[in-house]
Formats: sequence, structure tokens, C-alpha cells
Amino acid sequence: MLVRFARAFSRVRIAAPLPVTAPAVPLRAFATATTTIKLEEEPKKQRRTRRTAAATDADANVSDAATGEVKPRKPRAKKADGETTRKPRAKKADGETTRKPRAKKSESESAKPKVTKRIIRPRGTAIAETEPLFRQKELAESVPHPFSHNHLPHPLQWPLAFSFSRGKNARHRYFVANNETAKSVVDNIKLDRADGRKVTVIEAYPGPGTLTRLFMQHPNVEKVIALEASEMFAYWLDMLREDPELADVKDKLAVLRSSGYEWSTYDELLNGGYLDHLRGRIPNFGPDSPPLNWDAESDLVFVAQLPNSVHSEQLFAQLVNASVEGYWLFKYGRMSMSFVCGEGIGTRSMATTTEKNARAKLGVTVQCVSTPSIPLNASDLSPYENHFYPQTPQIGPRVLSRSAQIPHANIASGLNRQGLCMVNIEPLANPLVHKRDMASLEYLLRNLFVRRAQPVINALKNAAPGAGGILRKLQADQMETKDHPERIVDPNTLVTELTNEQWAAMAVVFEKWPFRPRNLDDETAYDDAAITEE
Repeated sequence: MLVRFARAFSRVRIAAPLPVTAPAVPLRAFATATTTIKLEEEPKKQRRTRRTAAATDADANVSDAATGEVKPRKPRAKKADGETTRKPRAKKADGETTRKPRAKKSESESAKPKVTKRIIRPRGTAIAETEPLFRQKELAESVPHPFSHNHLPHPLQWPLAFSFSRGKNARHRYFVANNETAKSVVDNIKLDRADGRKVTVIEAYPGPGTLTRLFMQHPNVEKVIALEASEMFAYWLDMLREDPELADVKDKLAVLRSSGYEWSTYDELLNGGYLDHLRGRIPNFGPDSPPLNWDAESDLVFVAQLPNSVHSEQLFAQLVNASVEGYWLFKYGRMSMSFVCGEGIGTRSMATTTEKNARAKLGVTVQCVSTPSIPLNASDLSPYENHFYPQTPQIGPRVLSRSAQIPHANIASGLNRQGLCMVNIEPLANPLVHKRDMASLEYLLRNLFVRRAQPVINALKNAAPGAGGILRKLQADQMETKDHPERIVDPNTLVTELTNEQWAAMAVVFEKWPFRPRNLDDETAYDDAAITEE
């Protein structure tokens, strides 16, 4: 740095000394008026070459001073025009190449499947193109795998067949991959009817059809309707019809390329003729349909492998609410539902009043209108990579950060790296909450669980001004509790300790309360500033 500054300063010529009584002028104008800087105009490449040579000479002089000898630097020999020190490459004759010819393979070697370098696999295994295993019999027999399914490629080829990050409608998805796990899931779904009737399975998010295959082979299943919007998965669902092992049952399968999350899909399900085989056999479907009997089991069964995102919990809650509202597929009867979903959904659906951290809005709703069960919990389906694919679960969209900051907020399942479980939902023939009171129950749950650690008398102030007065109707001397002591509510009971019967009783009384908000879906109907002490 000092050498560079000295060179620059040597090219500066001072025009005149600075006068003592110089007038005050700006700094830029002062420098221009009193100094003249002269820089040589030379190309950038020449300046760089000159500076490099000067630095080399300086180093040489220091070394010479240390030894006491002066050895002038030898100049480089100049090359003639066109001359180079690089040896010329030998010219090749026409058709000649330096690459060694590839050895020809024998007939036995050429018959082996191709080896794909992109796949990480055990040594000695051979991988062919991504074709179903019924077209790769040699590979299926030579490399057995617990994830093998006859209509899918070999599991070692799945990284080429399935792209969850780039595939449309495939993000945050997974599917049951292990054969034994898939059989356990199907065995825990109620597909038998006491009178011998066969059922129709409506499967949302079927993936490549690992469960669909078993439904087709089940003797009590009349038809399987797969709702799959991802073309990546729908392609392998179509392969089920071409599988020789399923030749006798291939007509059972119908693939609807739409998402189970969209309500328009179920309109297409009805209008597209997918349920025409049930016309006249189930209630409210056809001119000669039987009357609706909510006590009887429906001929429909709904199954879904819910994606790992917050939208899946929203869908789960909507389907549970639909059972008591009597719309969607429940207008045809009391249909059972089975889900493979996040552990959080199962834990909160089953939480009791003794589990304060897990007790939440979802669990109260589910238990008031249905009988939930978990035939396969997270420990039965762990470690994750032994049962599902992809082996690393993908986490879906999160809830709003504002909600995440609330203590004990209901964070949706799939937003943490918990395991997966299986949840069965059997709608109650006589639910605790009926259609008329369902909106009031949902409103109370939303507004009271944000104050879950408070007594119910205080938490009701968050629902509406004066809402605590409804508890007077739920005391021991009232008509609502005369023959139902389980409906009595102590005002000092914590929100998390309220039983399902108490929640249902509060919903009935709140629905009849003349001062309740008219629009129960409006979250801003009342704020904390509008709540007054009684």
C-alpha cells in the first residue's frame, strides 16, 4: 500500500504553495484550484504489466541486498510470430479415435436390465426402466422388497417415478408403501355388513394405489372410486387395470381425476355416473330409493390418506361436521370414514378432560357427533420410513404466525415432525348435538378455547356480553337439567375440563338465548373492549 501511494504521489506536481490568507472555498474547488494532478494515459493492460514487473524487481533487489550480490534479472526470450511452447497435438486419420472401443456384451449380459446410475441401491442389484413389476418379473424375483407392488415399479426405481416436490398436486403427500402396513390399514376398515351387502369405497388421495389394490381384491367391496388429481399418481392407478393379477376385478375400479379437497369433485362424482350402480338402493338417490334410516349402516365407505398440511385438518373437521348437518355423502346414510393422518389429529380427536394440553375444539366436535377410534397409533407406524414413502415426510403450509404465538394454540397436525396414525370415525346414530345447535357449538368452542385455562364463567365473556347468564339455565334446579344431571355446569369449571355433555347443553341454551350474535360466523362480532363486567 505504501509503495502504491508513493508512485501515485510522485506523479503529482504542486503548482503553488497554499497561501496563508486563502479565502474559504469548498473542498472540491480548493483542491482543483491549488493542485494539478497529472496521470499518464496508458492502457489498463500496460499499467497492470508495468506494476507487476516493478513489484518483481523490488523483491529481487531486497534479496540481492541480503546476499550482497547484484544479479540482474534475465529477460524472457521473445517468441517468433506464431511460435508456441505447447507441443502440437498429433493429427488423427479419418475415422481414427484415441478412445478404446467398448467391449461387446454377451447375450446373457445384454438380457439383463439396464443399470440406472441415479438411484442409490445395494451393490449387485440391476434396475430397469420405470415399468410396473408385472413387466419386470426377473427384477421382482431377484430383488424382493417389502414395498413391492405388482402394478408399480420396483421400490428402488421410485425416485425416478415419483417427484413430490415438482409433481402437481403431489406436494406434502405420502402413501402407505409397506405391504403388511397396507393390509393392516384395510383390515381395520369396516367393510363387512351384517346382511351381506357389498360396499362402495370412495378413496381420496389414494396415491399410486397401494390401498386401492387391496380394496379391489376384497370380496365385500363392490366398487372402488379413486379421487386423484395428480397425474403422476393417476398413471399408476390406471396400471391396476392392466395388472394380470387383477384381471378378474379390474372393472371394480373407477378413477376420477379430481381432488378430494374440492367440493365440486363430489358433484362430479354424482353427475358423472360413478354411483349409478347404487341408484335405487341407497336413500335419496333415484326414484325408487328407500327412506333414510340413520340407524342403518350406509353402503358407502370413505377412506383418505390426508396430506401433511393444515388444509387436511380443515377437511377432516368439515367432513365430521357434515355427518350431523346431513349433507355431502351423508345424505345417503350414516357413512363410516377412515383416515391415515397426522398424529396430532388422532391425539386431539381422542383427548378427554384429563388431557388438558390435547383437549381442544376438534376433539369436542368429533366426540359430540361420532365415535372416534385409533386402530393404528403412531407407535404402530414407526419408524416412519419403514411404512411410508417418501422416506422423509414433507411439511405443508403452516397456520398464521399470529395464531402460532397464542399459548396452547391449536397447531394443525403435520406442522411438526410427529408420526402418522389411523383414525376411524363412526357417526353416532343419536349425536349429542343436532343440526340446529351445531353453529352455536362451533361458536362457543372458538371463543372459549382461546381462554382454555380460565373458568367457564370468565371465558364466556369472550363469546358475547352477558353470555355468562346462560349458565343459570344449567344448574340443578332448572328444566334443562332435571332428568339429565350430566348437563349441570359449575361456573368455576375450567374450559378444558368441560365434558362433551356439558358442551352440548351449553350449545342448546346458547342457541335459545335471545341476545346471542345473529351471525355466528363473524369472528369480530364482539371484541374485548365491548365485554363488560356483570
